[in-house]
Amino acid sequence: MRRLWQRWPAWIGPAAAAWAAAYALALAVAAVTADHPVLGTRALVGPAVAVLLAGAAVAGLTLTPWAARVPARAVTAGQAAVAVLALASSCWVLLDLISLVLTGRVEDPHGHSNWLTFAQRLGFVLAGVLFSAAAVAWHRRSTGSCVRCGRRHPAGWTARRYPVPHAAPRGVRRAAYAGCLIFLLYAGAHTLGALGVPGIEPPGFRPPPIWIVPLSGAVALADFLLLGLVRPWGMAFPRWTLWLSGRRVPRALPLTPVWLIAPTLSGYGVILVVVAVLLATGVLAGDGNPPYLIAAAGLSFGGYGIALAVAAVSYQRRTRPRCAAPAGAGVPA
Repeated sequence: MRRLWQRWPAWIGPAAAAWAAAYALALAVAAVTADHPVLGTRALVGPAVAVLLAGAAVAGLTLTPWAARVPARAVTAGQAAVAVLALASSCWVLLDLISLVLTGRVEDPHGHSNWLTFAQRLGFVLAGVLFSAAAVAWHRRSTGSCVRCGRRHPAGWTARRYPVPHAAPRGVRRAAYAGCLIFLLYAGAHTLGALGVPGIEPPGFRPPPIWIVPLSGAVALADFLLLGLVRPWGMAFPRWTLWLSGRRVPRALPLTPVWLIAPTLSGYGVILVVVAVLLATGVLAGDGNPPYLIAAAGLSFGGYGIALAVAAVSYQRRTRPRCAAPAGAGVPA
């Protein structure tokens, strides 16, 4: 299994093409035979099938000699576009997973069973991951870089070397600190609301003071995750982790939850800010919640989600292993 993962650049393109074609066929057949919508909307069936089939064609093109006749950047951009659209379509999957863990059910905002949409979002998650990796693999191949590490080096360099733990660039650190501060302010505001300070919670609603405990714990874990992406101790376990101290942190350990959380929070935050603007300008009719509270929540979730995504990209780049000459082999001048 480990060797299979190490050879991912060789099979990721065919896997992306096969999954996109199969998933497009499944969505089309379900819509025609059972009138099933896509993500709860029948109008999305056509666009979703079209995007997936286009992605299958682009990924399949990379497996043929005709790929040399198409600009490499266009092929990379096509695969990246499919990945972005697929991940955007699945950005609420985190909320479904939370609902599944807490209640054992997956429901829409109206309380109806939402298993079909949940399964579709998981399918789009897989498509987004496959096409993201396929775009990276094709870009490296087309530029003459190593498909494993993305850098140019002699062909005999088969060993792997991991970078020394170091902090993220200053701009990325500042973005992470801002994201942590935003979430702390969010927790602080709701703490005051739970203690009875008026004007913070929606009219007629006051969370019980006991909510302060889980809220504080969740925000502390969220900020801990974000800080770990930009500090050296996020690359190697620090001394207080006892027997793990000094060992390299597996990249998937922080990145897996990050890429589940970041798209959902970013998308949710942006939508809340847009809704707040529409409410404030009278375009939408309100339901009693003041627009400034909706905007504040949107800035909190969106700001943290965007900071998390920025830190995650930096972390991926900083922790990416490099190919190196095998031990005892001479390094050409």
